[in-house]
Amino acid sequence: MGSLVVGQAFARAAANYADKLALKDMYGKYFPEGTSFTYRELDAATNRLANHLLELGLRRGDRVSLQTGTGTGHVVSLLALAKAGLATAPIDRTYVGDEIVYQVNDAGSRAYILDVDIYRDKVLPLKEQLPGVEFYICIGEDSPGPWSFETLIAQGDDEYPAVDVEESDVITLIYTSGTTGRPKGVPLTHRNWLASASAWVTELGISPYWNWLLMMPVHTSGGTGLSIVATSRGCSLIMSNPDPAKVLPIIEKEKINFSQFSPTLLANIIHHPLAKTTDLSSFKRWFTSAAPISAALLAEGASYLGEKFTQLYGTTETGLLGTVLRPEEVSVNGPTAARLPSVGRACWGYMAKVVDEDGNEVGPGGSGELAIGGPGVGTGYWNKPEATDFRDGWWYSGDIVRVDEDGFLYVIDRKKDMILSGGTNIYPREVEDVLSAHPAIHIVAVVGVPDDKWGESVKAVVVLRDGEQVTGEDIIEWCKDKMASYKKPKSVDVVPLEEMPLMGGGYKVLRRELRDRYRKQYEQEKQGKVESWGAV
Repeated sequence: MGSLVVGQAFARAAANYADKLALKDMYGKYFPEGTSFTYRELDAATNRLANHLLELGLRRGDRVSLQTGTGTGHVVSLLALAKAGLATAPIDRTYVGDEIVYQVNDAGSRAYILDVDIYRDKVLPLKEQLPGVEFYICIGEDSPGPWSFETLIAQGDDEYPAVDVEESDVITLIYTSGTTGRPKGVPLTHRNWLASASAWVTELGISPYWNWLLMMPVHTSGGTGLSIVATSRGCSLIMSNPDPAKVLPIIEKEKINFSQFSPTLLANIIHHPLAKTTDLSSFKRWFTSAAPISAALLAEGASYLGEKFTQLYGTTETGLLGTVLRPEEVSVNGPTAARLPSVGRACWGYMAKVVDEDGNEVGPGGSGELAIGGPGVGTGYWNKPEATDFRDGWWYSGDIVRVDEDGFLYVIDRKKDMILSGGTNIYPREVEDVLSAHPAIHIVAVVGVPDDKWGESVKAVVVLRDGEQVTGEDIIEWCKDKMASYKKPKSVDVVPLEEMPLMGGGYKVLRRELRDRYRKQYEQEKQGKVESWGAV
């Protein structure tokens, strides 16, 4: 092996920090809450699983589907597969039926590691539709198959597996949910993820002595990729679901130094009653990503977590990075406060450019589509040679971005999320930024809904803060002098939190699902079959 790969990077961390906490699993599913591994223990467990998988007959380059709701199952499997030269193809734990069949078969997985309840309740009836899967390895007690995850990580050869893994080998095959059609698999290599990890450490100053709280869904690029970054750096990784009542005590007890917050997750945590009495002073750095965040929410988050925050832009396709707004470049108050909504500029190891419809790069004051390049960026979608998002070493994002006079970038919105109302383009992000400053609003999402007169009209869906009582009409009236008339919501639905479609139990709002609900409602109304959703 002439180049560094992820398994070696982790083994190096294990050698350097053998007796330091590597992983603490706070999910409490199949493993007792608080189950932990030192780096020495995690290194041995991942070696055992890797060697067992190779003994089964899996070979370098094979894909393995992974569907779990446990921190232990996720991290141990991910690192073991990396060491064995296999690729992890994670699946959303909530997927059922055809969603599972499509993703497993598209990946061409030969093995499937999954929670035992998923196997029994969802996958067992589908086995005939998964002809390529030879081995099912169940996580949890009373495994119905011949291979138990707990046994495979506890017994066997704990030496580093004898496989020549190359930096060009695929290590993850993560599926992104597109605006339309099937999810697309993004193959990323060892080189991609180690380039990303290097940029993370450089740009965010990540120390191996930090306690890192990871609340992102484990099947996502964030849950998977940041597990690689944390363990290859030597951090202590504490994993939990994003329930604020659970997370806030963890932050205080574990003295968390570093974590990531989507806008929805940040709002959920800082608006929880426990936030006012929780000691959050251990934070050395925190960052936002996953969706654009309003200046108002970011400033509110800084009042709880401190001003050492970083905003960044990154996706599955780019290995989670691309641009960074550093703490030194922004402030909550003062002349640089205008940059609060910015995602910064190209970060170390990456390139970023903004291009117009003809592919020409735009300068300060212009806007266009953001493209990202660099060694952390993938080269295409799995089994989709017709896709044109990757061109000439760049990935074209579909995000519309504005460039200011200093080169800082501001995400306006997704091209596909743009609302076309009466021939005028309206970007939901602009409307959401205004509404998020309303004192009664906890979470807001804006979508375009069918309108017989205008083609589409602006619809806001909001969740109120606890104890607040305002109507949709009140919110529309509040907007009157805060944005142009054509941008104002024509209707506002106030819904309870449980009716707002959220990824991963509170990670981010799924705008696409909202659009689909309202389009379905519109079609039913046109047919005289009214089935309304939400409360106006």
